[in-house]
Amino acid sequence: MLKEIHSKTSWLDAVNPTDEELSKLQKKFNLHPIIISEIKEPSTRTKIEVYDGLMFIVYYLSNYNEKKQTSEAIEIDFLLTKDTLISVRYQNFPLIEDIFEKIKNNPSSYLNQTPAHLLHYILEEGLTFSLRQLAHINEKIKKIEDALFKGEHKTLIKEIAIVKRDILDQRLIARPQHSTLESLKERGVKFFGKDLEIYFNDLLGDYEKLWMNLDNLKETIESLENTNNTFFDSRTNEIMKTLTILAFITFPLTLLSNVFSMNTLHTPLVGSPYGFWYIVGLMTFFALLFLIIFKIKKWF
Repeated sequence: MLKEIHSKTSWLDAVNPTDEELSKLQKKFNLHPIIISEIKEPSTRTKIEVYDGLMFIVYYLSNYNEKKQTSEAIEIDFLLTKDTLISVRYQNFPLIEDIFEKIKNNPSSYLNQTPAHLLHYILEEGLTFSLRQLAHINEKIKKIEDALFKGEHKTLIKEIAIVKRDILDQRLIARPQHSTLESLKERGVKFFGKDLEIYFNDLLGDYEKLWMNLDNLKETIESLENTNNTFFDSRTNEIMKTLTILAFITFPLTLLSNVFSMNTLHTPLVGSPYGFWYIVGLMTFFALLFLIIFKIKKWF
């Protein structure tokens, strides 16, 4: 599907373009067959290439998938000429669609300068969108903090793992953006002029905010994970200590019961009218003795 907005600068937005639409773009803008092959299918990495009168950008934005509880990379390819911006996508992305509708309703406010200004606006909205998407991670971290000090350590292991995966995916998407924006600053100035440098610097500033937020979230969730592991290990150690104490207490009792259950002719107390109570008393004595020893040593 190919949508167009025309003013001083034109914007053509293509979603899953057909061969016919790609052929139309090729003829209209005299695109090289290699460029057509590049935008026909999704790429595997971000990049910026400059040809005669054309800049080609492969860029990725993050989009949170609520069902999978993690962020996915959305590829957007940009082709810029001196008066036109062409965006190519391979799936629907509400952010770009909202921007397109906004500009379509008021083209004179957004398309009255160069394609570089339009590109700056789209990428800036994309970085702002990525920052807003970090809100759900902050909310999850807050819930983890509250649950952490309520003793829900076992259930938090999965929740922490989900948040860590989301942050990792966000970082994997955001990391290549830096080199792309740096390259855009260098090549964009040569392609569109020195006046655009401030806009490209602005994008780098917005990116730094995003990356700092991701770093802070990464450090926070790792600290919470370490704290939860400490609580969990401490609880496990307490359980192991209790089981060890019980094992030491029951060991002499088991030993005594086995000894007096031996089928021999001269087992002490066997056959005595009060033999059973003597044996029970002896077992109780040893159990209390071990309890007193453990208490003195402050093992519980």
